[in-house]
Amino acid sequence: MRKSLFHMSPTPGRIAATLLGLFLVGGVLNAQIHDRLHWVFPVDSVQQIDFDLVDKYEAENWDGNQVMVTSEITVYNATKGIVRFFLEDNRRWDIIDTLMDKTLLLDSYHSRRAPIVSGGEECYEVVQVKVYIPKDFEKDPNSESWFLKEEEVEEEDN
Repeated sequence: MRKSLFHMSPTPGRIAATLLGLFLVGGVLNAQIHDRLHWVFPVDSVQQIDFDLVDKYEAENWDGNQVMVTSEITVYNATKGIVRFFLEDNRRWDIIDTLMDKTLLLDSYHSRRAPIVSGGEECYEVVQVKVYIPKDFEKDPNSESWFLKEEEVEEEDN
């Protein structure tokens, strides 16, 4: 007489095989694609830096002489091909710069983003953006803008 899996006695081997199977199925169902992007923007004649980014961001000073932006992107339940399309062709997470007078505007390439859908299911995405701004700049306490420090502006005017 043949026994079903539910009637077999649990042995260490069967338990290990079951756990491995559950782990592999869980890994496939919760697949994630992770990528990191970065951009560098010169600030030669810039006195103010403004932001119009879709994603939340953290900004801090650093020792470099340019603005550097990094984005860590994780997309769940999408294929590598779909993520590659949004990275390379669609430029979904790209950040662009516009220089107006002496103000540098860092802006998202896409101002709005429709959800990513794969296999009829919406893909969850996590984007962490960090902006590194030269120490010559300081954040305005009343806004999200960063300004060239006063002593730096005076030296440029002379």
